[in-house]
Amino acid sequence: MFRLVSCITEQHNWLLLSVAVCVCAAGSLAAIFMLSRARQCVKAHRNLWLAVAGTVLGGTIWATHFIAMLSYNIPVSYQVAETGFSIVAAIAISCLATFSTLYLVGRRGAVAAGILLGLAIATMHAIGLSAISSSVLMEADAVTTAAAWALGGAFAVGAMLVLSRRMTPIGLVLAGGLIVMAVCSHHFVSMSGLSVTPLFTGAVDALTFVDRAGIAIGVCVVSSLLIATAVAALFFDRHLTDVKGLANANFEAVVLARAGDIVHVNERFAALMGRPAGELRSLPLSDFLVERDGPHGVLQSSVGPLPVEIVEGVIEYRGRETSVFGLRDISERLETNRQLAHHASHDPLTGLLNRRAFNRRCEDAIAEAIAGGKGLSLLTLDLDRFKSINDVHGHAGGDEILQQVAEVLHSSFGHPAILARIGGDEFSVLLPGHGTFDAQQCASIFMARFKSAFGGHDKASALGVSVGVATFPEHGDGLKMLQGNADAALYRAKSQGKGRICAFDRFLDQQLRTRRRLEDELRAATEAGQLFLLYQPIVETVSGEAKGYEALLRWRHPIYGVLSPAVFIEAAEESGSILEMGKWALAEACRQAALWDEGLFLAVNVSPRQLLSAELVDHVKIALEASRLSPERLELEITETSLIEDRADVAGCLEALTALGVKLVMDDYGSGYSSMTNLRRYPFHKLKIDRSFVAALGNDPVAEVIIDCALALGKALGLKVVVEGVETEAQRVRVVDKVPDQLQGFLFGRPGVIGGKLRGPEDASWVDPSVPSRSALKLC
Repeated sequence: MFRLVSCITEQHNWLLLSVAVCVCAAGSLAAIFMLSRARQCVKAHRNLWLAVAGTVLGGTIWATHFIAMLSYNIPVSYQVAETGFSIVAAIAISCLATFSTLYLVGRRGAVAAGILLGLAIATMHAIGLSAISSSVLMEADAVTTAAAWALGGAFAVGAMLVLSRRMTPIGLVLAGGLIVMAVCSHHFVSMSGLSVTPLFTGAVDALTFVDRAGIAIGVCVVSSLLIATAVAALFFDRHLTDVKGLANANFEAVVLARAGDIVHVNERFAALMGRPAGELRSLPLSDFLVERDGPHGVLQSSVGPLPVEIVEGVIEYRGRETSVFGLRDISERLETNRQLAHHASHDPLTGLLNRRAFNRRCEDAIAEAIAGGKGLSLLTLDLDRFKSINDVHGHAGGDEILQQVAEVLHSSFGHPAILARIGGDEFSVLLPGHGTFDAQQCASIFMARFKSAFGGHDKASALGVSVGVATFPEHGDGLKMLQGNADAALYRAKSQGKGRICAFDRFLDQQLRTRRRLEDELRAATEAGQLFLLYQPIVETVSGEAKGYEALLRWRHPIYGVLSPAVFIEAAEESGSILEMGKWALAEACRQAALWDEGLFLAVNVSPRQLLSAELVDHVKIALEASRLSPERLELEITETSLIEDRADVAGCLEALTALGVKLVMDDYGSGYSSMTNLRRYPFHKLKIDRSFVAALGNDPVAEVIIDCALALGKALGLKVVVEGVETEAQRVRVVDKVPDQLQGFLFGRPGVIGGKLRGPEDASWVDPSVPSRSALKLC
C-alpha cells in the first residue's frame, strides 16, 4: 500500500497525472453514452454505435496510459511500432467488450464484457510498457501485477453490470466512473510494483518536462477531438434520428417545406407518392398538393387523387424557419361517413330511401314546385296478397320479393323520380313536374312491368299492386295532406278489387276517409261504454203474443248521435273490431235476458267474422255461465253468407254450439246464396224469411211464391218459420193466411229498451230514434 501511495505521490507529475484522469473520465463517459445510444437505436445503426463506442473506449484507455506514462518520472523513449500496436489492441478488445454488452444476454453478457474490458486495459498497459523497454530495464512484481489485473477487471465488470441494469443518468455516470477506476487502478497498482533501470546514460535526458508536456498536449488534443467528434455524432444522430424517427413513427404523411419547396418528407409521404424521399426534395409542394380549401385538400398520390386533412405549423429546421405539413388521409373517413349517411337515409333491404329521407326530399321538391310554379304527383303503392308470400316462403322469401319490386320500380321510374320504401310492403314515388294524367300513365307503365316480372314468378305469381295518386297543388298544398289523399286513393283502389290505379277523388275518398275514421273510433267504442242494445219482439202468428226478443246493437256516437249498424257494421267487420263488439253484445244480452220471464227466448245475431273465430264457442259459454241464462232460451241467428265457404271449422263450431243446448236460426233466408244443402247439413232449429219478400207482396208475384216455397220447405224439414218485416196490417193479413209460426216487424213493436219482467212489446219503455230500414240493422 505504501509503495502505491509513494508511486502516485512521488513518482508521477501531478499536472500530467490530472490531465490523464480527466481524459479518462471524458472518454469513459462518452463511450458509456454511446453504448446507451446503441441500445436505443434501430438494429441497422446498432453495430455502428457499438464500434464507435469501442473505438472511443480503446482510444481513451490508450490516451490515459500514454499521458500517465509521460507523467511518470523515469527516463523513457517510445518505439513507434509498439506504441501504434498498443492503441490498435486496446480498440480491438474494447470493441469486443462493447459488442458483448448487447449480443450476450443478461448478466453473463455483462460479466463477459467487463472481463474483455479489463483485458483491453491490461493488454494495452503491457504493450505500452514494451514500447519503452528498449531504453530501460523493467522488473515487475508478480503479485502486484496480478492485483492490478484483478482490480482493473473487477471495476470493469462492475461498470458493465451497472450499465446492464441502470440506464438512468446516475447509472450511466456510475458506470463511467467505474471504468475510470478500472483504468487508473490497473495503471497505478501495476506501476507501483515495477522497477525501472535505464540501460544507457543518455536515456536519462531523453525527454524533458517540456517534451513530456508537449507530447501530452498533443495526445490530449487528438483524444479530445476523437471524443468530441464521437459526442457530436451522438448528439446529431440522436437529434436528427429522433426527428426523423418521430416523423416516420407518425402514421400520417409529414412534409417540411421552405418557400414552397419540399426540404424533407417522411416515409409515409414518400410511399403515397410512390417515389423515394430523396427525389422529392427541392420539388414544389404544389405539384403534389393540387387542391386546398382551408384544412382540407386533395393530394395527387400514386394511386390517384386522395382527400386529405391538413395540419400546418412552423418549426426551426437546420437553423432556418420551415413550414411543416401533416397530411392525414381521410378517404376512409369520408367513405365511412358516406355509408353512415346512406344507411341513415336508405332502407337497408331495398336500397330505396326510407320514410324520413323521402319526406325531406318531398318537402324540398314541393318548395321548388312552389318557387317554379310547377306541379308534382305522389304515388303510394301497396302490394296485394304479400302476407301469403311471407306465410308460405318465410321472411327470407318475402325479402327477396321486396328487392325485386325495388328493381321494377327503378326500371319503371327514371330521373327525376324519387323512390322510397315507406315500410313493410308499402312504397312511394314522387314525380316532380307531373300532373295527374302523366302520373297515371307512369303508374300504368310500372303496373305493366310489374305484371310481366311477377306474372310467372315461382313464389309470387298471385302478387299484385294497388296505386293511389295525389297531385300538388290540386289535391293538397302540403306534404301531409298530399300523403293523406294519396293514401285515401290507395284505400279506394284496394276496396274496389285491388290491382288498380286510382287518383284522388274529393267526394269518393272523403266517404272512405270517414269510414276509416269510424274504424278507428270503433276500436275504442266498447271500452268507452258507447254501445248499447235495443230489443224487437218476435210474436206468435195466431195470438200475437211475444215469444222472444231479438237484440239489436246501437252506437251512441259522441258527435253523430245514435247510429244503427247500417252505418258502421261493415267497417267493424273489416277492421276486426266486430269480434270485441260481438263478445260484449252477447254477454250483455244474456245478462238482461236472465231478468225476463222464463218463457221468453233471446235472439242474438252472429257475424261471419265471429263464426270463423275459434273463440265464439267460449264466448257463448262464458256469457251463459255469467248470466245463468238457460241455453235453451238463447237463439243464435246466422246469415247464409256466413256459410258460403264449406269449411270444416264452421261445421265444427255449429255442432259445438248445438252441444251446449243453444238453438241455431237461419237468418235472412232467400236474400243471399240460398242453399237447401245448408238446411240439411247444419242443425238449424228455425228459418227466418227475409223482409224484402214481405215488402214486395202485392207488387211482385214471385215474392209470394218464394214465401210459400220457403214455408213449405221449413215445415217439411221440421223447422219453425219466422216471417220478418211485417210493418202494415195488410201485410199481416196476407202472411197470416200462409200460417207461419212467428212474425216480426214494426207492426208488433219497434226496437226499444226493456226493463224488468216483460210479457209483450207494449212493455218496451223506450223507442229507437234511428229508424231502421232493412234487416242489416241487426248485429250481423
